[in-house]
Parts: sequence; C-alpha cells; structure tokens
Amino acid sequence: MIAGALGMLAPPQLVRERAFEEVRDAIIAGRIAPGARLIERELCAALGISRASVREMIRRLEAERLVSVEPRKGPTVMALTAKDAAEIYEIRALLEALLIERFTAVASEDEIAHLEGLFAQVRTAAATDAVSEIVGLMLRFNDHLLVVVGHEVARDLLRQLNARINFLRIRAMAKPGRIAASLEEIGAILDAVRRRDGARAGALMRASVEHARDAALEQLASQEPDRPAGRRRGAAAPRRSADRREAP
Repeated sequence: MIAGALGMLAPPQLVRERAFEEVRDAIIAGRIAPGARLIERELCAALGISRASVREMIRRLEAERLVSVEPRKGPTVMALTAKDAAEIYEIRALLEALLIERFTAVASEDEIAHLEGLFAQVRTAAATDAVSEIVGLMLRFNDHLLVVVGHEVARDLLRQLNARINFLRIRAMAKPGRIAASLEEIGAILDAVRRRDGARAGALMRASVEHARDAALEQLASQEPDRPAGRRRGAAAPRRSADRREAP
C-alpha cells in the first residue's frame, strides 16, 4: 500500500511542498515501486492533505517524468527502461564533463576548496552508507559547478533530469563496490581540477558517468522480473490494445 511507504506530515508550514517531496523521495528511493498506481484517497489519508493538493502534486511529479497519467487508469509511477537510462546517462555525461571543464578554467581557489569540502562530506556519508545523504550532496556538488560556471541551459536541462538521475544514482550505488569506486573517480577528477587540467577532468568525469551507467543498467536488469505490470508512457501496450498508438 502507498500509505506504508510514506510518513504522516505534521500540519504547519508548506504542507503541500513537503507532501510533494515525501512522495517524490519515496518514488526515487523505490519505496513506491515503478508501475504502482497513485490513488487519491490513499495519498490524502497518508499525507493528511486535500484532493486538490494531491492533484497539484501529481501534476508536478508528471512534469518531472516520475509519474504517467493515462485515461481510465490514473497516475502510475513511471518505469525507466534500459533505453531511457542509457539516454539519460549519455546527456548527463556530456553536461557534467562540460561543467567540470569550464569550472576548472574559471573557478577561484576558494570555489575549488568549496567543491573539495562537499566531496569530503560525501566521503563521510559513504562511510556509513548514507545513500540519501550522498544523493543530496551530489546535487549540491553539481549546483556549485553550475553557479560558478553560470551555464543556464545546462542548469535547465539538469533540473528536468535530476529526479530521474537521482533514481538511477540510487540503483547504481546498490551495486557492491560502486560507492567506493565512485569516490576514487571523483577524487581523481578533483585532483585534475586542482592542477587546472580541464581536459583530463572532463575525460575522467565522462568515464565516471559511464561506469555509473553500467552499474545502473545492471541493477535495472536484475530487477526487471520483479517489476509490477504497470508500463511507462511510450512503452508497448498490452495485446488487447496493440493497435493503439501513443505519443513517445
């Protein structure tokens, strides 16, 4: 049941925003599984919010491509295919390599030190396998790159992808040894940044994202048989409606 995956929110400030974050985090972490239906009355009861607030939340989740809303079926948690994941990682590799190269060229010593400080916090979180904390810190890591570089288009693209990147990041980190390998990779990237070698930093970033892609795809493949029957938008329809075409 959806209620079991969510915590009840306390009444005061910005309850709708906190409700949205609670459901989004539950989807990203896998506590609400791909293919699960999001039923209004269950969400109202679990989160203590109105139907209007639930509908607004669903619209926001749909905008982040975490939820698909289909006629006569209602909102369903999207299931990322291997193709989806590979394409997201392809774009992520391009953007993050570009950002680290630009950062290496323009960042001040203090801005580099700040990035290294964030990475130190990632190491601390990794020591206790605090996956959700690592995800949050890596968002801050990339946000710092974006602020320093000032690339608005890259910021917009990453904002559209961040929820799905986080979903995949958690799957990649589930592979034994991936967190430790990632720490080594980011450490090498920061060494290149400190030496002002942007080309090497970019190449190392691309390689790191590709390694994460391989780990995430492996985890998605291992979970495939256990997924519910729900499908993502654009996936093949059931046999009874095989002739109906949907938008990609």
